[in-house]
Amino acid sequence: MTQESNYGDIILLCGDLHIGTRMQKIHEKIVSALGVNKLQHVLCTGNVGNKETFDWLKQISQNFHCVRGQYDDENNEIHNDQKVIQIGIWKILLIHGHQFVPWNDEETISVFLKENSCDIAVFGNSHQSLISKFERKFFINPGTMSGAYGSIKQDAIIQPEFVILECLGDEMGVYKYKLINGELIIEKCTITK
Repeated sequence: MTQESNYGDIILLCGDLHIGTRMQKIHEKIVSALGVNKLQHVLCTGNVGNKETFDWLKQISQNFHCVRGQYDDENNEIHNDQKVIQIGIWKILLIHGHQFVPWNDEETISVFLKENSCDIAVFGNSHQSLISKFERKFFINPGTMSGAYGSIKQDAIIQPEFVILECLGDEMGVYKYKLINGELIIEKCTITK
């Protein structure tokens, strides 16, 4: 994940950490892989947990964006329920996702994208990653970076996940990271505007 001159902006997508309530910390392999100053942007879908974790996310990149999840009321630094971020030619809607009824519904998410004239929706809430396309728009849920259980499936085994985007003009490399048995497994795909 080091940036060289032939690489585009590197963007971390994360959320639903719940550190201090549902999980105690982020796995050291994830912390080590992300480092500091390797990323140009951090986009967090909310439900961070404690202030220490929020501050850690802020130090990863100078371009830090976070929206409020339904459990972030105590963090006074998160003011927005949704945010539009322009990176290169891409407009990204950052939203927690509890606003979508039903959750992860493509038609509902598509309405939010159209209202905000965005290309990509980055959202959380389900604690399970999703990368999909609907009507020429892209939906990315990075899952839960800590492996915290979700509101509905508290007994489910959830693996820590996050997504890295590499913005290369009208193409975006999408790298989904999942921690399985202490090892980071990476799946890659490409989306095109």
